[in-house]
Amino acid sequence: MAEGMSSIVISDEDLKRIDDYLSQTLADSQAKNILLSDRSGQLITKHGGVSKGDALNIAALAAGLFSATNELAKLLGEKEFTVTFHQGEETNIHISLLVPQVLLVIVFDNRAPVGAIRFWAKKIGAEIVPYLKNITEKPPESTIQKEEMESEVEKKLDSLF
Repeated sequence: MAEGMSSIVISDEDLKRIDDYLSQTLADSQAKNILLSDRSGQLITKHGGVSKGDALNIAALAAGLFSATNELAKLLGEKEFTVTFHQGEETNIHISLLVPQVLLVIVFDNRAPVGAIRFWAKKIGAEIVPYLKNITEKPPESTIQKEEMESEVEKKLDSLF
């Protein structure tokens, strides 16, 4: 976690509503996985067949990718890009900013049309943003906790490559 960054806090009640909605949406949309993370890459919740370990890695890498894309936006004269989309042979990933602190990550297989992916991302955002607006921020963690977390993230990222 970067110096001075805060962690987000979502009430149990709001998280349950979000989880219930995402669980139903996963089935309706035929997405493989739906994740929420904060902009620093900390996983908030996951739905789908992805393991917890992989979800943690996806959240961290998606946040890094989103951050890098926004640096590119600034170089191009944009304030920020709110959506990042990657299309592969087998899998597509759609990353969107829901509120200033929260990213939505949706993983679909290649059978899903790009328009359907965007539709579901907008639908999910419209439904859960009201709950995310209740987010509060925790004060920054102590230096020792930050160093331990940074070390753990470095180990996870190193193991991926």
